[in-house]
Amino acid sequence: MRMNVLGELKVNYPFYDLELLKAEPAEEGYRVVVTVDRRRFNERVPEHLYSELPTYTDFYESFMSAGILRYDNVGEFLQNLELYERLKKGVAFAPDTNIFYHRFISSFKPLNGYQIVVAEGVKKEIEDAMNYKYRNRQLEEIGSGVQNRSLLREFSNRRTKKSRKAAYIALKEFEALKSRIIIAEDVKEPTHNNDERIVKSLKRYDRMTPTLLVFLTADIAVTDVAEMEGLEYFLFKYPRESLGRHNVTAYQLRTLLFNLAAVFGVIEVNRILIFGEFGGKQGLNELKVVFPADNRAYHEFMFHLKLSRKLMRVMSG
Repeated sequence: MRMNVLGELKVNYPFYDLELLKAEPAEEGYRVVVTVDRRRFNERVPEHLYSELPTYTDFYESFMSAGILRYDNVGEFLQNLELYERLKKGVAFAPDTNIFYHRFISSFKPLNGYQIVVAEGVKKEIEDAMNYKYRNRQLEEIGSGVQNRSLLREFSNRRTKKSRKAAYIALKEFEALKSRIIIAEDVKEPTHNNDERIVKSLKRYDRMTPTLLVFLTADIAVTDVAEMEGLEYFLFKYPRESLGRHNVTAYQLRTLLFNLAAVFGVIEVNRILIFGEFGGKQGLNELKVVFPADNRAYHEFMFHLKLSRKLMRVMSG
């Protein structure tokens, strides 16, 4: 069921007071127009807060994890996939950590149904990144470099940007694939770094099973280790496409807005605040919506929400 009840949307980031994009209904979903470029975006990021406040790279990767942008060589991967499918012994795929952050597998239909093997080291990298929370001193420092600093109250003792990306993007991908994931245990032998541990763990798993295991990564550095260990791999190339106009489905737009709220912490859509991080948040998918007192959109929102829930009950009954 799809309901395009929204008119034009204007999406802002309130801490920079910066318009990010516009979206309007189109024949097959929505037409998204990005209204900010890399230079203008990154000019708003205070240099001493570059690791904590969202950058243009975070903005760009939100489009990737929404399935709107694809790796540059995805066509080459499809050709390889056809070759893998001809193998009598079958094939399974092992995503590197960066593939989880880009949410590639769950949004790429040709990979539906394949077994996914996750090295214990990949899972641990995501879990470790989730354990960072703001201290009051950090929030005070951020507040000195942004606009609308009162909104930072919602972030007290909540996840940092690094932690939000791990929990609300990478972990969500893990949960989406959970039913077909097998964990490859860490090797016990000494390794120089986590990349080597991940590759060695996957190679040991590959030797123990009859299927071909293909390591998927967007990090060229780790391919040297894969070559040395004799592990089959495919290196995805980071997209070079500029953000501009994009025709997206309703689902992709919803996912993009969620990703932006999650990674940025808060966004503003037509003067309505959408918090991806807030006091009392429990579920990965939870958002907090705050309507301005003079905004009629609240009544429209509640009407369509109740109507949608009623239709879902009828359809499920």
